[in-house]
Amino acid sequence: MKKINLKSIIVIVILLLVGVLGVLGINTARTYLSGASGAAEPKAVKAQPGEDGRSAIISWTSDKPSMGIVEYGTTPASLLLRAIESTEVSSHQVSLAPLKPNVNYYYRIRVGEDIFDNNGIPYSFKTGEGTGEMVQEMPQGEQMMPTQMPQSQPPPAGVVCQSGVDYNNDGKINSLDMIECRKQNPQSASAPTSFPEATTAPTNPDGACKSGVDYNNDGKINSLDMVKCLQDNG
Repeated sequence: MKKINLKSIIVIVILLLVGVLGVLGINTARTYLSGASGAAEPKAVKAQPGEDGRSAIISWTSDKPSMGIVEYGTTPASLLLRAIESTEVSSHQVSLAPLKPNVNYYYRIRVGEDIFDNNGIPYSFKTGEGTGEMVQEMPQGEQMMPTQMPQSQPPPAGVVCQSGVDYNNDGKINSLDMIECRKQNPQSASAPTSFPEATTAPTNPDGACKSGVDYNNDGKINSLDMVKCLQDNG
């Protein structure tokens, strides 16, 4: 019968101890990790859609502070959108926006490498119908002032109707304003239109044509008077 070497016994004992410690270490690590995941597990998960139909708030609590990520989308298989918390908290609120009104949304919560949902099925909610419109407010100081048309008051009795006044309030100055003025105030008189005083064509002993002279005697001063003068003195 062979004698067992003492060194062999020591090696065998060391190997057994290493194996036992290894098993205990793995179990301890699993227990710790399981406890950590359990403390971060979302509880009382709730979705609150906004009244505008374009937003929602996902809320939950956890036993220990953690930072969660809400992964969401319009189908259970395409949770491609993300809303991430910025700090570790125990009471969580994550806002989802912009969303589409009257649409079913699906979501789950990720904490670290762990994913939490409703027993393998994503949580879900439906947005409200909302107004169907997005109203964008203009920054203060850049709001447009309403355009106001010039308003003119009817002339009182005895007042002369003046040219250049929008009496019919149509935004234009023309002959219709004078007609409206006379209609509103039959007693009013039209202001005389000022024209350059025309003079009857004088004799031109020196043959020079002068501006401001009504050579054709039509009551108007224009280029035709100069033509008439040139013809007469040709």
